[in-house]
Amino acid sequence: MTPFEAEQLLLDTSTLGLDAVVQSLLLSFILGLVVAAVYRWSLPERIVPPQLMASLALLPMITALVMMVIGNSLARAFSLVGALAIVRFRTRLRSTWDISFVFFALAVGIGCGVGALENTALGTLVIVLAVVVLGALPFTRAASDVQTLRCDVAAYELGEGALAPLIDKYARRRWLTTAQSQRFGEAMTLTYRIVLKRKARLEPLVRELSALEGVERVTLMSEEGST
Repeated sequence: MTPFEAEQLLLDTSTLGLDAVVQSLLLSFILGLVVAAVYRWSLPERIVPPQLMASLALLPMITALVMMVIGNSLARAFSLVGALAIVRFRTRLRSTWDISFVFFALAVGIGCGVGALENTALGTLVIVLAVVVLGALPFTRAASDVQTLRCDVAAYELGEGALAPLIDKYARRRWLTTAQSQRFGEAMTLTYRIVLKRKARLEPLVRELSALEGVERVTLMSEEGST
């Protein structure tokens, strides 16, 4: 690489007019709203935090602005990497599906930021159609019928073998996921993932488990949107 070429990489050679900036930011916001709406539609069983929905809509605008600020300047790009390295993101996403939509929003912002507006709009439409197709496939749907059952029992009175027949009365499938000792071995917490039978109800299962001698507490939780 010649010194002239190196100098050109370090210079900002991009010039965006006010109209182009406004157009890119508006389109990135509109497509961000599309991303957030499709994400909400894809997880009808889950209670989605409003902050995540707003972030998905706002993230493309922020990314587009960053791309326009960087332009073709290699120096600005390295400066941005150094600045972002200081930031520590501690928010945990629930699933890979959430991460996919975060990357979706980032891609929309990058596309609008570099001025590829038509390609970005077309790509957003294709991805939305792909999400719709995935939602129609049986093996990609959220397992909304899976429940998490936790039983706190006295270790000297009850064990996993005593609970299994009663759980099988209401569940067509069960998995023992964890068995944790409590209070120096005096109690035990057994956690199951269960799928209830077609006409089974939750209340009788919890009531009968609670009535067992040695059962201290029964907790049943739905696994919302485990895609």
